Amino acid sequence: MLLLAPLASHAQNDSKYGETEEQQLLCKEALSVYKSYKKQKNYDEAYIQWRKACEVCPETASEGLYADGTSFIGKELKKVDAEDPRHAVLVDSLMYLHDKRMELYPSTKRNPNNRCVVLGRKATDFYKYNKDAHQEAYTMFKESLDCLGAEASATTLYQYYTASFYTMKRSLKGDTLAQSNMRAQMLTDYLNLVDYIEAGVARATEAGKERDLKRYEKAKKNIETVFVAIADCDDMVPVLATAVAADSSNMELKQKVLRLLNKKECTDNDLFLPVATSVYSVAPSAPAAFAIGIGFAKSSQLDSSFAYMEDAVERCGDCSDKLTYLLKTGQIASALGRTTTAKSYARKVLELDAENGDAYMLIGDAIAGSSNACNDGALGGRSVYWVASDYYAKAKRLNEELAEKAGKKMANMAKQFPTVDDIFTYGKQAGGSFTVPSKPGCPCSGETTTIRVR
Repeated sequence: MLLLAPLASHAQNDSKYGETEEQQLLCKEALSVYKSYKKQKNYDEAYIQWRKACEVCPETASEGLYADGTSFIGKELKKVDAEDPRHAVLVDSLMYLHDKRMELYPSTKRNPNNRCVVLGRKATDFYKYNKDAHQEAYTMFKESLDCLGAEASATTLYQYYTASFYTMKRSLKGDTLAQSNMRAQMLTDYLNLVDYIEAGVARATEAGKERDLKRYEKAKKNIETVFVAIADCDDMVPVLATAVAADSSNMELKQKVLRLLNKKECTDNDLFLPVATSVYSVAPSAPAAFAIGIGFAKSSQLDSSFAYMEDAVERCGDCSDKLTYLLKTGQIASALGRTTTAKSYARKVLELDAENGDAYMLIGDAIAGSSNACNDGALGGRSVYWVASDYYAKAKRLNEELAEKAGKKMANMAKQFPTVDDIFTYGKQAGGSFTVPSKPGCPCSGETTTIRVR
């Protein structure tokens, strides 16, 4: 009995290839032949032999029959004009293979959620050959995504969002309420999709899969393009306000809304501060603290704003928004006249991004307002304008968007430069080097600059 057990097991495993030994041999041979051509990349012959394998093998012989079949038919479709009757037949066959694979192999050892994975692929193929069937494609993508979450493919992620957009714009055209609901869903979906992409990037990076990394990069760009198209503040805020009002106890929704408002800098509205304080009271976090800080800044309550900004920086740690938090906190400190603190935050920004033009602008602002603190009874009080102008000039070089603003500040600094007589009194000449005297409270003590006159 022990000797016969392996033979019995082998016979049981072979039964999937056919009911009789002859059928099993024919099936195995057919599978082997088409796979051999596939390995040689002779896809035309592989397709012919694959069709023979489909004729002689039971439908449960191998999941590969369906996976390879969709690939072969995809290649055949590239050769056939869309107007050719054979094109529609091939598309129907493609959908059938996806459906049959989901039916026979809903779960495997390798993919416990195999049906959801295949559904995402079916949705992609369906949308490719039915470009106007947005809502039907959206329904398939959504089912796959709801099942897989962060495990969904890069293609499924961005095509789901694309199908959502066109469903809203075209399939739901004329139904204002349905369009509004879809827009609200898309705004919060965006945050989930970004999180899923980050998870996919992490997996691909750990596995060293460069090809997958490129796919996730492409997916992110496509999703961003759609998001920008729907995320105008004037349109976005009423939709989000309605969503929050309809489900006011949903803290997860409020957290997502807060992230969206922060991302798009939609802070000057009646929704922003109530959502931010509500989120913070239940779940204190860096984004919530930052949002409240922005809200207080908008209402000119700078002391309160600065307290929340510092809390945001502390809670952030090494979060992805740290640079933004540091910069905004420094700008609030500068507005409060806390020049040394403002410069300190700007330096922290530069530790993360050495070519951040906004940080150099912030340092320039901090120094420009410190003439009294640096006044040593000689040129110390005037030297701050030279140093501030140096920082503005650097910001201008690094960031074209700051060029106009920096240029105006440099012009204002130039009006404060000493005259030729002023520097002659202290034995100095224009173009010479000058080191700012060390003085407590002077944010540019010890810095070296070039003497200039007005």
